[in-house]
Amino acid sequence: MGAKRVPSRKDQSLSSVNVPDPAQRLQMVEAERDRLKERLQEAEARIAALEKARTLVVNRIDWLIDTLDSALEKRI
Repeated sequence: MGAKRVPSRKDQSLSSVNVPDPAQRLQMVEAERDRLKERLQEAEARIAALEKARTLVVNRIDWLIDTLDSALEKRI
């Protein structure tokens, strides 16, 4: 009355394992490649947008520091 053992992959014959034929496998790999290329393009666009935003923020902070320095010099 023990638990049933699920056969491991090495115990299964190739006919019982769902192995796509080479043409199907190539199509699956190409589809995955296309999805990954699309995700890479999206990531690169996001990185570019973040870098632009960072540059704007850094420039704004620099401007603010210069403005505060000028104001302090005028007070002294």
